[in-house]
Formats: sequence, C-alpha cells, structure tokens
Amino acid sequence: MTGRKRSRPYNVDDVRYVHKHYAEMTASEIADKLGISRFQVSKIVSELRKHIDLPKKTVRRPNPILKFLEEEGIEPKEATKTKTKTKGKRKKS
Repeated sequence: MTGRKRSRPYNVDDVRYVHKHYAEMTASEIADKLGISRFQVSKIVSELRKHIDLPKKTVRRPNPILKFLEEEGIEPKEATKTKTKTKGKRKKS
C-alpha cells in the first residue's frame, strides 16, 4: 500500500480535544494536531451533535480564489443579488 496513511483509532482525549477546539480550528488542523484523519474528526463531530449542541464555527478555511485576487490586487466583481425564487420548471397554477 503506497500513498495511503493509516490513522490510529481515536480515544476519549481526542473527543475532548475536538469538543474544546472545534469552533476555532478546521477539521484538517485538528486532524493534523491529533494524528487522526479528517474523516474521524467529522465522525466525532457528528456523534457529538447527536447528544450536545456544538458551538458554531468561528474559523473557516479562506477561499483560495478570493485570496489570490487579494494578493494580485484585483478587485472582485459584485455578486449578483437577483436570484429567481424557483429553480427549473414553472409551477402549474
């Protein structure tokens, strides 16, 4: 097996760390710090959400496109705010 990194099973301390730091860190950062996979972090989060309310994330991964535009000094276009109410076919009356 080449190219695939096996991660260890997570334990109670990992769950405690995820619960404490989930709002301030991305799943990838938590996974790297603990030595488990992103998918294990997601599994822990989904299991925790079944039993408790996790705080909303305060940190998000920056959009690489916007970061590129900012570094290049390019002003992004304004997003169009006119959206249609329905998608696809028109509803019958």
